[in-house]
Amino acid sequence: MAFRVEFTPRARTDLDELYNWVSENAPYRGPLWFDRFEATILSLKTFPERCSAVESLSTSEHTIRQLVFGRKKHRYVVYYAVFGDVVRILHVRHGVRKAPDRQDVFG
Repeated sequence: MAFRVEFTPRARTDLDELYNWVSENAPYRGPLWFDRFEATILSLKTFPERCSAVESLSTSEHTIRQLVFGRKKHRYVVYYAVFGDVVRILHVRHGVRKAPDRQDVFG
């Protein structure tokens, strides 16, 4: 089953800010890195349940999952939930930041 990937306004802002930062700080390789990151996010259209659930953010109605991209200090975490046939990207966060709370994810 193919899922549709949608971005909340919060997630879109997160990605726009990240793109601007990497483009400014690494004008040649930054956009290439960002394209790989975005392709990884869009890959959630097939088998989005493959990523681990975040129990502290999940509720009885919705399971919040996290997709991790990158390694060590260059890691980003994408928080998302599956609603029927839609994967809704909720928040994108640098991996070295403290773990988000429900307010951070749901805005």
